[in-house]
Amino acid sequence: MALLTVLFALLALPCTLLFWTAQSLSRNRAKAKATGLPYLERWVSPMNPLWLLCGSSLVRLFERFGIASDNFSRIYSFGWEANARAQIHENNSSDVLLVVSPGGLQLVVADARVAYDILQRRTDFRRNMEEMAIMNVYGKNLVTTDDQEWRRHRKMTGVTFTEKNNELVWKQSLIQGKGMLKYWTERCQMPIRSVQQDSKILTLNVLAAALFNKLYSFEGPVDAKETRHKADESADLYRASLSTILRCIIEIFIVGEKRLQAWWTPKSWKAAGEAIINFRSYVVGLMEEERAYMKQGQTDHQHLVARLVRALDAAEKASETEGADAVNMTHEEIVSNLFVYAVAGNDTTAITLTNLIIHMASNQESQDWISEELNHYLPSSDPESWSYDTFKKLKRCNAVIMETLRLCHPLSQLVKTTGPTPQPLTINTKTYIIPPETSVHCTLAAMHSLRKYWGPNPLAWNPKQHITTTTTTTTFEAEVLASDTSDHFMPWAWGQRACPGKRFSQVELVAVLATLFRDWRVDVEPEEGEGVEEARRRAWVGSLVVDHQGKMLHEMLDSQQVGLVWVRR
Repeated sequence: MALLTVLFALLALPCTLLFWTAQSLSRNRAKAKATGLPYLERWVSPMNPLWLLCGSSLVRLFERFGIASDNFSRIYSFGWEANARAQIHENNSSDVLLVVSPGGLQLVVADARVAYDILQRRTDFRRNMEEMAIMNVYGKNLVTTDDQEWRRHRKMTGVTFTEKNNELVWKQSLIQGKGMLKYWTERCQMPIRSVQQDSKILTLNVLAAALFNKLYSFEGPVDAKETRHKADESADLYRASLSTILRCIIEIFIVGEKRLQAWWTPKSWKAAGEAIINFRSYVVGLMEEERAYMKQGQTDHQHLVARLVRALDAAEKASETEGADAVNMTHEEIVSNLFVYAVAGNDTTAITLTNLIIHMASNQESQDWISEELNHYLPSSDPESWSYDTFKKLKRCNAVIMETLRLCHPLSQLVKTTGPTPQPLTINTKTYIIPPETSVHCTLAAMHSLRKYWGPNPLAWNPKQHITTTTTTTTFEAEVLASDTSDHFMPWAWGQRACPGKRFSQVELVAVLATLFRDWRVDVEPEEGEGVEEARRRAWVGSLVVDHQGKMLHEMLDSQQVGLVWVRR
């Protein structure tokens, strides 16, 4: 009898869960049908904690054994939009569709006109705080707030991005790019298979200089094995802690900082908890250093922490003398915003740089195209002599960056919600009523690959489409770079909520491209039995496949399978 009771109890939980899932899915399906929009179904909610941890791996496992349905392969992975791109909309003959799950509805928007309408109606379609909460590692920040609270964060952190800071980014990116190229061509065994890892080292180093005024030379994995720096030294604390946090961001979001250190958590989770503490201590220590420096009458530092500390001190004084409402932030809010800037300035740029290099290796003509421009505007072969003023002239370099972001964006969607009230939405002259609490994804990966915007072969590499000429002559000066935000192209978001570090990332990527491709070219190393063109094609196709598992951002799957060889021109 006792055994039957235990068996019944064990069966009751999954049966109850299955019943709740079916009932919730049925209820949400009815809501989707009522809108009149086409819809797809999934039996697991996108924000289900267990599914966030291992769902994408399960999808891949099912695919490997040939038991995954088309629907399961298409929309069950975390961040599935990045791989589906426009194909899912074309298959359903609609640029706007719904995904129904037990957790609710998700509106997936590829049409640019509809997306702009949603982004313009800031009070109707608000920031989706549930999905953005993954960035609340240290509490509220610029990304996870709205309305008046967002304006307060924006006002205090907006002072950090200036042309002075961008000039610092330019100089440091040239130094890091030169160091990475030297590492690849002199100390690293060919073919290079560590582009993804090396790109993250480079962007971490640039960020350390721009954010914290900490200067590092480029050190690849081979160098690191030889020098064996200790992770607890001040020089490596920032890089080690930030890398660990980013690697475990899903686990941190699900479990929370306090529970990461519980007795039952695995070693990697405990390491993430320690990394959170270390990064906080590091930033607070830097702020105290900067305040001590300012007390000596010194205000010449241009890095982000210095500018933020000066802005906070100025706000405190204004509040004391004028009786104004305090706009200051707590130490935890400062740490949280600096963490967000570190994430945005590191992983997104590193992923883009990895994609850029592999795209260039796959498309040899583009290397010659930008090398012509680089040799025209940069006659000296010494990167450290290149002026920041040159950045604006390097239109072709910016064009290849824009093309890579069009095809492989590290974020791939802008996330909103209808909130507690239904919202009317006009799609192709017809008005639909979107139910309350619907998650809204303006999907860049789909918008940037729709045939109606990008022609019959939208996934073809074509950076020249971002350049026009003002005259019939073919001079570099006559070339005009398209806007980095247009009717159907918004890689840095749009409007008031556009990425505040847009210029930062553009400057960094252009500088690194200049150091790599002015005097060098890169090619894909063929595997056994493979021709050169086959190798390039393999690298190109591979670059379009995104790895979702355990990652907040979308980066190339198995980039180490692409071996690269650098040759001087």
